[in-house]
Amino acid sequence: MEKRMTLRTILTQIETFEWSDALFLPENETWSLETQGAVLDPDDVEDDEDEVPKFAKDHDLMYALDIQTIQGIVENAYEQKSECTDQELFEAFTYYYDHDAFIVMK
Repeated sequence: MEKRMTLRTILTQIETFEWSDALFLPENETWSLETQGAVLDPDDVEDDEDEVPKFAKDHDLMYALDIQTIQGIVENAYEQKSECTDQELFEAFTYYYDHDAFIVMK
C-alpha cells in the first residue's frame, strides 16, 4: 500500500520493509524526523523513461536511499550504541546520506 509516513516511523521500523524497496523524501525540504516520505518499489514506474514511481511524483518525492542501505545504517548505529534514540538514528541516516559513510556514534 502506497502511503506517506514520517521518517521517524520509517527509521524505527526499517526491518519491516522489503529489501528491494527504496525511500523517497521531499526534494525541496529540510528533512527531520517528522518529514513525510514514502517507501516504494523503485521499479514500479509507468514506463521505462520514468525515474521515480508515480506516487513519488504525485507527492513531490525524490529517491533518497535504498532500504538495504538504510537497514545497514540503522544496524551500524545499534552496533555502536545499543540504545539509540530516534534522533541518533536520524543523525546516522543524514550523515550517511551526506557523506556516503557510516557515522561514528559518540
